[in-house]
Amino acid sequence: MEWASLKNINVYFDQKHILSNININLNYGENTLILGPNGSGKSTFLKLLNRSIYPINSDKSSFKLFNNENINIWDLRKKIGFVFKEMEQRVNNGVNLYDVITSGFFGTFNSRYSKLLSKRDKVKTNDLINKWGLNEIKNNKFNTLSDGQKRRALLARAMVYEPHILVLDEPFSNLDLKSNFILTQNLNKLIDKSVNILYVTHNLESILPKTNRVILIKEGKIIKHGTPNKILNSETLSDLFNISINVIEQEGYWRVIPINN
Repeated sequence: MEWASLKNINVYFDQKHILSNININLNYGENTLILGPNGSGKSTFLKLLNRSIYPINSDKSSFKLFNNENINIWDLRKKIGFVFKEMEQRVNNGVNLYDVITSGFFGTFNSRYSKLLSKRDKVKTNDLINKWGLNEIKNNKFNTLSDGQKRRALLARAMVYEPHILVLDEPFSNLDLKSNFILTQNLNKLIDKSVNILYVTHNLESILPKTNRVILIKEGKIIKHGTPNKILNSETLSDLFNISINVIEQEGYWRVIPINN
């Protein structure tokens, strides 16, 4: 059963064709990786889902979320949690971690809304702070945190409405080894609780072990999709990234080794 259905979707930005003829369903029960080179349209694909970008309408195209072509943005936020890279830059100086998380209830990073929290929302916020290991720094200013701490704070923010779907844009970028490991553990726990994760990366070593579907995007087009064992191989990924590589998998973790020609 799909939660998103895209048929003959085309996206233009500044008169440039960013996504071309996208036909794909996103299904419940799948943890999906979108993989491709920089500039291939991965992040644009995600922005279609949070309605910050709209496709070109035509008689042959269709874009449905939860079986609806029109969905209220507040209903969408309760069904899907989003974390985009640029969110970190949208937080004003002086806003602390606690206020960043509570801003998820209101759809803005303005700290003044924290005073409007219900008792239930306060309990939920503190629960998320504990689950994501942020209790000791909850009053720290967001802009003073490490990349790993910022990422966990934004993920906690995305979970305030307990959505069953998380959409993440490059969640592992700029993380050191320990932060990468902690984030992977936390995301695996969400998956175990039936949260479906759709995420973007261009780094194979950041692939979540519990990923069960891969979508490859190149030059704005979906070129292949299927299970990791079917898609993540040396031939396919060498073609995707235009470089000769050897792809190695061990216990759900992936590595890439360049081949010298």
